[in-house]
Amino acid sequence: MVNSWSPDGDHLVGMAGLEARGIITYSLRSRTFDRLTDFGGFPVWFPDSQHVLFVAGGKSFFVLDTRTRKAEKVFSVQRDVIGPAQVSRDGQEAYFTRRVTEGDIWLLTFDTGSVGK
Repeated sequence: MVNSWSPDGDHLVGMAGLEARGIITYSLRSRTFDRLTDFGGFPVWFPDSQHVLFVAGGKSFFVLDTRTRKAEKVFSVQRDVIGPAQVSRDGQEAYFTRRVTEGDIWLLTFDTGSVGK
């Protein structure tokens, strides 16, 4: 399932199946698929068209470098469920939902790691 088009227009990023079983890119130039992880879903591009933010298990956000295939956990929760995110235009922040019984919109700032409503 496709989730996001890269800002440079060269790639689509999505997840393998409806159960979020990995991150996959599709190159519009070469018309090829590339599986980057075997976990996670709901990926969105950063403005640099190289990095992707995705959620894993409804509990953690990872930043994935699509060139090196290295994924780094940048935020996680124990009890809540965090939803798909959107990355800000400057790539410094992400907006996402955090739910227990009600949904709230939260802001994650990447350089400081701070999170708040």
